[in-house]
Amino acid sequence: MHINEINMVITGANGAVASVLLEYFTKRAAFVAGTVRQLGTNFEKSSNSTIIEMDPLDHYSIDGAINWVNNEAGEIHAWLNIVGGFMMGNKVEEGHDDWNFMYNTNFMTALNCCQQILPRMRKAGWGRIVNMGAQTAVNGMPLAGPYCASKTAVHMLTKTIALENGNGITCNAILPSIIDTPANRKQMPDADHSNWVTREKIAQTIEGFISSEMNGELLHI
Repeated sequence: MHINEINMVITGANGAVASVLLEYFTKRAAFVAGTVRQLGTNFEKSSNSTIIEMDPLDHYSIDGAINWVNNEAGEIHAWLNIVGGFMMGNKVEEGHDDWNFMYNTNFMTALNCCQQILPRMRKAGWGRIVNMGAQTAVNGMPLAGPYCASKTAVHMLTKTIALENGNGITCNAILPSIIDTPANRKQMPDADHSNWVTREKIAQTIEGFISSEMNGELLHI
């Protein structure tokens, strides 16, 4: 399918990365729905994009969001699991709550969404899932065990979905290094920002996944 025929969902639409993806794909795709846990009073809606409420930790909420998009625009062709978070500062034996928080924020959100959308993609015979991984989850990072472990789980989820599917359905993940966002620039003002991954680069990489037959790729960018 060509990108201008694609209906897609982008989770975590109020985040720094997903908000740029929403803007990028609104100009290219047929229909784009960005999801947030709680809908604010002010949000922009265009003729082919909108923001909807969805809790990625609640299967009923995800199912409801999928049904809404189906009724509004038709079958969902691409699902981008962008919602997530980062934290560090504790050793493995410390910060016990961090493990559950990172696991739920980064892994369970992706797993729940994949579990809901995959049967529909199989029925339609075509679909693209893109997950957000992390380069730091490949080799590890001190004081960021919960984050790295949760992203490693996302990597394996991506591989497993790819192995279990095919025939028009693909699942890939992007593994960025430091992403060039306002928050990261504020936290690291003296760093060399020229080597950071732009959000536009992430969008272009995802578009490449959607347009290709690549499957099970963990792509470092």
